[in-house]
Amino acid sequence: MSERPSTERASGTDDNEDGPNTTRRTFLKGSSAAAGMAALGLQGTDPANANDTDDADEDDDDEGDDGPTNVILFVGDGQGRAQLDLGRYLKAYRKNSEKFPLNTADVTYNVDRHDAHGSAMTYPDDPEEFVADSAATATALSTGHKTYNGAIAGVKNDAGEFVPKKTVLEQARDMGYAVGLVTTARMTHATPASFASHVPSRDEEEKIAKQYVRDSGVDVLFGGARSYFLPDGRENDSANLVAEAKRNGYNYVTTASELDSLDSAPALGLFSESDHLSYTLDRQDDDDSTQPGLGAMTGTAIELLEARGGRKGFFLMVESGRIDHASHSNYPVVAHEQLEADDVIGRLLDYAENSHGETSVITTADHETGGLSLATGGPYDVNFDVLDGMNASTATVVPKIEEAESREEVASIMAEQMGVELLDTELDELRAYDTPVAEILNERIRLGWTSTGHTAENVPTFATGPNAEFFDGTVDNTDIADAIRKRLNGD
Repeated sequence: MSERPSTERASGTDDNEDGPNTTRRTFLKGSSAAAGMAALGLQGTDPANANDTDDADEDDDDEGDDGPTNVILFVGDGQGRAQLDLGRYLKAYRKNSEKFPLNTADVTYNVDRHDAHGSAMTYPDDPEEFVADSAATATALSTGHKTYNGAIAGVKNDAGEFVPKKTVLEQARDMGYAVGLVTTARMTHATPASFASHVPSRDEEEKIAKQYVRDSGVDVLFGGARSYFLPDGRENDSANLVAEAKRNGYNYVTTASELDSLDSAPALGLFSESDHLSYTLDRQDDDDSTQPGLGAMTGTAIELLEARGGRKGFFLMVESGRIDHASHSNYPVVAHEQLEADDVIGRLLDYAENSHGETSVITTADHETGGLSLATGGPYDVNFDVLDGMNASTATVVPKIEEAESREEVASIMAEQMGVELLDTELDELRAYDTPVAEILNERIRLGWTSTGHTAENVPTFATGPNAEFFDGTVDNTDIADAIRKRLNGD
C-alpha cells in the first residue's frame, strides 16, 4: 500500500529549491489564439504557480541543472486514423471554407507536430476475443502486460487468479515524481483506473474509487462521476470517499470556477454527478454548465504537478474519453471531440518545448472504435458544412425530440441544434422513432460506420522528446509502457 498524499511535496524533491517557472498561462500559450482558449473554457485564466519567484530565471540558468523529467501520455480513447483525419479536415474547413480542402496542408494539425509518427498494435491476451476493450489496452499501456478484456492493471495466472501488475504511474510515484490523471470520462472508467488501481473487472468502479482515495497516492485526479465517491451513489457500502480524501489532505472541487482557483495538490476534481463529462459541444453552448474543458483540467494539473514534483518532475496521463463514446454511438460529434483533443495536444507540445527540463509527450489511443470512414454509399463527398453547422450532440438533441409535441417543433429543434432543415420523409421517420438522429446526420454528412464496438486496427501513435524515434514505425502497445519506464529512469 502506498502512502496517502499529504500537503507536503512528493518524496524525492527539494523543498528549498524553486520549481520550473511555467504557469497555467504558459501552458495556454501558443497553439491556439483566444478563440481556441475560449472554446476550451480557458480564456481569462490567471497564473497561479506556487513556484513563481523573482529568481526563478536565475535558477533555470544554473550550470549542470538539467531540470525535471516530465512524461505526459495523451490517450485519445477510440481514436483511429479516420477520427484523427475527420478532425483535421473540419479544422481546415473552419479555417477557410472557400478554399477547403486545398488549404488543408496549410493548416496546422497539432498531432503532426510530434517528432515521431507510428502505430501501435492493440490485441489483448484473451482466449475468447481478438478485439480489445479499454481495460485490456489501458493495462497494456500502464503496465507493459497484455491481459484479458475487463482486467484493470492485472493479469490471470495459471490458476486463473487475478495478479496485480505495477503501473508506470505507481513506479513514478515511488521514485518521487508527482503523478496525475485527467479524463473527460468517469474518473473510475477503465483507462484512468488502469493506471492507479487493480481489480479483476472494470465494472468494480466503487472499488476503484476506494483504491484511488485510500491506496493510490495520486496527486491530481480530475474527471467525472462524483457519485462513486459519495455515500448516496454507492451500492455496496456507504463510504464517504470525498470526506476521506479531504482528511487525507486533498483539495476537492466540482466546478470549473473552483478548478481555476486551485493552487496546490493533492487535488480531487469530480465535475459531473454520475457519468462522464458532457460532449464538448454541449459544454461550450450551455451557459449553465459548470464543467471545465479538457484543456482547463490539463493546464491546472500540469501547474499543480510542476509545483509538487519540483526538481524531480511529474507523470501525467490525459484522456480524451468521449471520442470513444461518440464513436460507439456513431455520433458525428466525434469530430468536435477530436478538435478539443487537437487543441490540448498542441498546448502539451508547446509546454514540452518551453518548459525547463526534459518533457516527453506520447500521444496514442487504446483502440479504434466504430470503424469510421470518411464518405460512404458511393458519392465521392463529405459535407463538412453540415458537420460544422452542429451546435449540440445527438445525446442532447434526442431527448428534446422525444418530448416534442409536433412536427414543427421537431423541425425547429433540428434546425436550431443541428443546423439541418429536415425533409418531410425525415420528419416522419423521426416522429415515428424509426430513424435515429445520428443516422440522418451521418447520411447528410456522408460518414460511414462499420460497428458500434471496437475494431482491431492498429492505432496512430506519436512521440516528442528524448528517444521519440522509438515510435517511428509499428510497436506493440506494451512497448509504450516500457518506453515510459525508461524515461522515468533517466534513459
